[in-house]
Amino acid sequence: MNTRLKIICILFGIVYFYFIGATIFELIPISISNFKESHKEGYNKVNKKFDDSEKTEVVFFQVKPSSGFRSMPSSVMNLKTGNLIQTEFPIFIAKVNKTQLPQWIKTGNFFFVLLAFPLLFAIIFIPVQIYRVISSIVKNGIFSPKNINRIRWIGYCLLFIFAGDIFSNFISTAEARSLVTLENYRIIFKMDEEYYWLLFALVTLLFAEILKISHTIKEEQDLTI
Repeated sequence: MNTRLKIICILFGIVYFYFIGATIFELIPISISNFKESHKEGYNKVNKKFDDSEKTEVVFFQVKPSSGFRSMPSSVMNLKTGNLIQTEFPIFIAKVNKTQLPQWIKTGNFFFVLLAFPLLFAIIFIPVQIYRVISSIVKNGIFSPKNINRIRWIGYCLLFIFAGDIFSNFISTAEARSLVTLENYRIIFKMDEEYYWLLFALVTLLFAEILKISHTIKEEQDLTI
């Protein structure tokens, strides 16, 4: 087995593990915050001390200046000089009252909760398969049909996570648009980190197809010999 190929595959696994880990650790504080909010809401309902003014939850949404790109519609104090500087904010994190959410958005949130468990399984499943693939490569078994199927399933899981992220982003944007109107800004749907999942998925599936073709050629050469 080509030593360079082994090194590349191992480095790919390390980078991917880092990417997955960073994503998970970024999502943990958000999940804990949402859990605390849900727990507080449930506690208040039980104790009958819950009113509409307390029904607030955190929403994340991306915006674009209404006056155009790089128009800098906001201002903040520069503490070094004591002067105001013109700025624009691409992302907002705010607490809003969600009692007036349309029913279709509430239904979308319910379906996303149902998707959380398959998404968690996919996130755990991918590193396990990567470990098996790297182990197989080190043992010169890269052209094994099992190895090709493992890589293919990694690609499918990445596509599933990409679709889940897009759905979550869409629901968050719809929530924000139904509850918030900002001065000088308009709420937009924008993909950022989702592109990484899609890129990883396509590269992984491409790699699986290349291995499949190489395996077929190798079998034909063995039969010829």
